Amino acid sequence: MNGATKLAILLLIVVVFLGEISKDPQADNPRFVAPAEKTLPPLPAISAEGVGEVGPPSILDPVIVIEDEVKGDRQQFTGTAFSIDPRGLWVTARHVTNGCSQLLLLRPHKRALKVENLVEHARSDVSIIQTSSGVEALPIDYSTPQYNQEGFHYGFPRGEPGAVYSNLIGRRTIKTTGSRRSKEAVHVWAERIRVPNSDKSLGGISGGPILNKQGSVVGIHVAGSIRRGRSFSSMPKNIDELLVNNNVELNSSTISPADITSLNATDFARVGEELRGDLTVAQVICRTN
Repeated sequence: MNGATKLAILLLIVVVFLGEISKDPQADNPRFVAPAEKTLPPLPAISAEGVGEVGPPSILDPVIVIEDEVKGDRQQFTGTAFSIDPRGLWVTARHVTNGCSQLLLLRPHKRALKVENLVEHARSDVSIIQTSSGVEALPIDYSTPQYNQEGFHYGFPRGEPGAVYSNLIGRRTIKTTGSRRSKEAVHVWAERIRVPNSDKSLGGISGGPILNKQGSVVGIHVAGSIRRGRSFSSMPKNIDELLVNNNVELNSSTISPADITSLNATDFARVGEELRGDLTVAQVICRTN
């Protein structure tokens, strides 16, 4: 081997050595980077469709078509109810109670309350149920609502405790087709905050109350849009119609719910925990034969 060949081999060894010591020690074992936590897209800014008072229903209101689903045999469904009289009167949605063989109100760590009497509104998605005992009740506000007023929704979406903060943005007409046909004027609420945060259906919160910031009922949740962001409520006057038609007067002198007279977007979820804990807002179970 001549001198030139030895020099070439020596240079090759040096290049390979330098390449090895300069290589990233993690190159063969790249560092695992955890994917970013999935977050929901922000809800779009939704403007109210008017100013001042939300007027009476109009034939020009946009129509939303909902098909009335028939409940199958030997199934169980869930919804929400809220107390309106401590003697055992509760309000929920008609589509929660319709077609049920048995209705129960769940109580944490206690036997469920059986629903003993039921009346359903003929034209709106509202029912009143009665149990043998009651709890502290929510007052009802029958005054005309205002565009952009705050709403606080409570119940059991998908069977779990949940709450929604919203603003009232307008009015619609819900047309129900299928086995039970009806038309009802409803209010539309634009969601701002959900607790817990979710992009899933609010199914199960149906029948739950929508409160104003003074803690009075201004709506009954009856439907939500397929896309996240809209809730529809039956109007309080439909509760009054049911009460009048059945010759029932509320025992308002004993209505004394939890201290919820200054609801706000910061701690509204905590208020919901108190209302559910007191059973003022309760989970409804519907069973079919």
